[in-house]
Formats: sequence, structure tokens, C-alpha cells
Amino acid sequence: MNDDSFLPVAVLAIDLEDQESASLERWLRRAAARGALLAVVPFGAAGKKGPEARDFFARQAREAGLIVVAGWEEGNRRKGVVFSARGEILGEAEQTHALPGETFERGNVIRPIATPLGMLGLSLGSDLYFPEVHWSLSQQGAEILIHLEGPSPVYDHFYSVLSPKVRALDVNRPFLIARPSSEVISIVHNEEMEIAGSPLAGSVILDQNGAQLASTGFSSGLAMADLRLQQRCRSLEKGANIPMHRGNDLWRLYFNDSRKRFFGALRQPYQPGPKPEYRKRKIKVAILSHFYGDQIGKDDAVPLALLREACAAQPDIVVLTEMEQGCRPDDPAIASLLEKMVAMTREAGSYLLIGGVRPPSEDDAQYNGRRSSHGWLWNREGEKVFESRIMLYGRGCGQEVFDTDFGRIGIRLCGDVYAPELDRLFALAGADIVFNPSMSWGPSGLLNTEFNQARAMDNGHYIVSAHLAFSDAGQRSHVIDPMGGVVAASPYYTRGVAIAEIDLDSPRGVFVPDGVREVEPGCYLEGYRSTASHRLVPPSELLRLRRPELYEGVDADRPDHPFTTRDRGDGGRI
Repeated sequence: MNDDSFLPVAVLAIDLEDQESASLERWLRRAAARGALLAVVPFGAAGKKGPEARDFFARQAREAGLIVVAGWEEGNRRKGVVFSARGEILGEAEQTHALPGETFERGNVIRPIATPLGMLGLSLGSDLYFPEVHWSLSQQGAEILIHLEGPSPVYDHFYSVLSPKVRALDVNRPFLIARPSSEVISIVHNEEMEIAGSPLAGSVILDQNGAQLASTGFSSGLAMADLRLQQRCRSLEKGANIPMHRGNDLWRLYFNDSRKRFFGALRQPYQPGPKPEYRKRKIKVAILSHFYGDQIGKDDAVPLALLREACAAQPDIVVLTEMEQGCRPDDPAIASLLEKMVAMTREAGSYLLIGGVRPPSEDDAQYNGRRSSHGWLWNREGEKVFESRIMLYGRGCGQEVFDTDFGRIGIRLCGDVYAPELDRLFALAGADIVFNPSMSWGPSGLLNTEFNQARAMDNGHYIVSAHLAFSDAGQRSHVIDPMGGVVAASPYYTRGVAIAEIDLDSPRGVFVPDGVREVEPGCYLEGYRSTASHRLVPPSELLRLRRPELYEGVDADRPDHPFTTRDRGDGGRI
């Protein structure tokens, strides 16, 4: 399709209490009458299975003149099938991942399906909890992602609403999610307290920037939108350092280094190295927030004053934001300042992490003297013990982890947040907490928060980001727990220190049914409660359910792909 073409698509939500074929037929006819070319229905819609479902949806596609995507149970498998407007099967996929308690037979192939409208990447059910599925589909050429939600052991709106938005942004692909709807209140994990639940969310259409174009809400219905598969955005900032891909000029950043070089671990099972006995697990984190002009090498008095304030709280680690080009440790004045800062944290018994340290490098000349951003970590005794270099701009060093005396940590810098694979590498190495010193600014505070929330939920680790204190009102330094909740944040447009106390052994994961339980007679919501008991599945168990042998392309360089190229798109090289 050319850059200016639009693709009218529809997603349907069929109420769980209304599985009549007539309801589905009515909505498909309405979608066709409104000009849709593609219609997606939730898994199990119309209550049909196996050959009966194939015949039914083939007829529906043919009569409506639509490409129809539908899913159902067939034998002991969960299948998603794409039908042409003539009722022919263009391709099919099977759910490839299962959470504990799901006993169906999993599929063994992740591959896009060719259609007259482009390549469709299809996932089902619990596949949503494994981001590699969508990375692989995108790397193999999927132009539109489609997820069929059906019988799920997890009803977690926080994850299921936020995760697809970030997933669309991560791979720059529209994401269509077809879910059943229900106005019936659902109690999910609650065992004791008498609280209300929530109706199930319906179907949504997200564009490649994660914007919600249409939704069915909580009821049966039809959501339609025109997808513009090619979008062009140009920066008004002259010479703005925004990597772009020629022919698909995106406003967002993207990973700009060799996947083959760094991402091999994504194709390996979860086997983290053994961990030492940590001295403590409940820790205090201090984050320094300040303005752009207050950085090391610009106005040294401000970071010193903030550091003094932070050290008074005797935190376990102090985190500074990313510094600019002036933070050069080979400059005697900067070296002296760093020594002074390290002395302060040593006296307080704290680790110190500074982002944006700019040591000299052999490749500085080819980047016109601009030095790469490093994160330097000093231990409680004032010894420099770990270093990480920004990956985004093609000058990275890989994502290693480091064992402090309180837990295993990873460090990413600034725009590395745009590469979800980096947090997955940390998780596979067993990281408890990821630090993100960032000089981020502009109207991206909401996205930075949502990116980090999704990274935390996908991988089960804490995230600590240190941002500059200006521009977008949502641009804050923050601490996010492994369930995606913001547990601490800095005030807006204010120099200061944000303090958070976190427990690195806190419960985390997803709840899945696990047996049955008794509901106490006379309970307030007795009539609405399920007898299913739930257990919390920790991240380590989820990571072992990955199927890395299926993730084709996640570690492959594709010169024609916008997220694995080293060409900025403006003729320059990062």
C-alpha cells in the first residue's frame, strides 16, 4: 500500500452471555456495510469448534465479502484462521504459549500470514504475556498484529490494556485486539475482602504509535477505524538527534545496533547465573532531579547540593540523571568533582550511579568528538565497580548485570527505554532492578512512564528512572514496581531528591486459577464470587515458559527493517 492509503478495519466484541450465531452475523454485515475490508472476532465467538467453525466462518467471510480472522478450539489446540473474502483459508496460527493450568497442546510455529492487505501477525490467548511472539512476527515482516483473546486464566486489566499499547509502539505496527465482552462483574484474585470487580474489557484498534483509534467498550459491538499503515513525522527541531528510517519517518527512537551481535540470549532458555547471598533486600533509593543547566560540567553546585541532601537520608544507592557532553572524567576539574561526590556517598555508606559520564573512546573522531554516554557505578566503599554504555546509538557494549550487596542490577541509559529487548536481556540474566539514568525531555513523559511500566510487568523487575525536571508535566523521575505500579515519583519542575523504600523480595507475577476454595456463607458478594482459588506465578516461572526456539528473527539483522538499521534516515549515521 502507498504512503497515503488507508485500510478500514473492524474488531468485534461478542458478549460472553450472547454467543448466538445471529449476533455475530449481524455485526459482520454491519462491518461490511460500513466499508471494512478486514474484520476480527474474538476467540470462540459463536460458540463453534473444529470443522463446524471452519465452515461457519468461511461462509461468513464469503457472504460479507470480508477478510475475516477468527479463532476456536480444534481438538486439543487453539487455532486462529484467516479467511479471504471468498471464504478461502489464507493461513492459520496456533497459540504457542500456555500459562500454568492451561492444558491444551501448543503450536510450534510463529510466522506471519500473507493476505491481499499485507502480512498479518496472529497471536492468541496467553501469547500476550510473551513479547517475543510479537517481536518475532514483526521481524519476519508482519505489517499488522492481531491478537485473539479467548479463555484466559488471567483477568488483569492493568496489563491487558497497557501492554498492547506499548507493544504496538515497540514494533511500530498497528495492533488489533479482539476480546469477548461482558457486563457481568468479575472478581479476579480477591480471596477475602468484599470489593467490587470489573466488567471485562472489549476489543480495540491501536495504530502503530499505540494510539487507540476505536474500542467496543465493555459491551457487544463493533469498533471500526481507518489504519494508515505509513505515517510520516518530521521534527521541527533543526538537526534533532532523532533516528529515523527512510520511507517511514517515525517520531520515535529505535534500537540502532546489531541484533545479531547482542540479542543471541533472546533465543536461549532462561538460565540465570547463581546469585550470591545478599546483605539486604529492603533498600532505600534516592533519585536526584534537576534542570538541564544544572548538570555536571555546567553548574556543579546544584548536583553537589542535591547529593548532600540525598546522603543525609543514608540511602543504599543514589542515582543521578544522564549528564551532557561536559561530564568528561579526563578533565581534571570534572575528575575532582567526581571524587568529591564519591567521597560523600562513601561517607553515607551508599552506592553512587551517575549516567552520562563521557570517557574518551577510540571512535570519538568519527562522531565529531561527541562521546558516548556511560553509566558509572561506585560501591559503598567508593570503588568504581561497574560500567554500562548506551546501546541506542550503535555504540553499545551489551547488557550485562552486576551483583551489588542488595541484588542483581542492570543499567540502561536514556533512549534505551525504546528497545524492549534490553530489559528482556536483564530479566534473562536474573536482574532484580534496572536503573535508567536519562536526559529525556519533551512531550514524552507519559510514554516514558508507560514504557517503563510495561518493561517492569513483562520482566518482573523494579525500574528506577532519573529524568531531568522540566518540559512535559508527565516527565518525572520515578520508581516502578514489578507489577507496573508507580510507587514513587519526583515533583514536577522542581530540583529535589525523591526517596523510595522498596523490597526486592516483594510478591510479583500474575495470578492464575489453582484449585477451588470455599466461599464463606453470608459473604457480601457471595453470589458473584467464583470458587476458583488463585496463586501468584512469579516471573522466574513465567520466564521458564518462554519458547526461544520459536522466536525467529529476534536476533537477526535485517537491513531493510526500520528497527535494525544503522542509517538514521536523514543520510547521517548514529
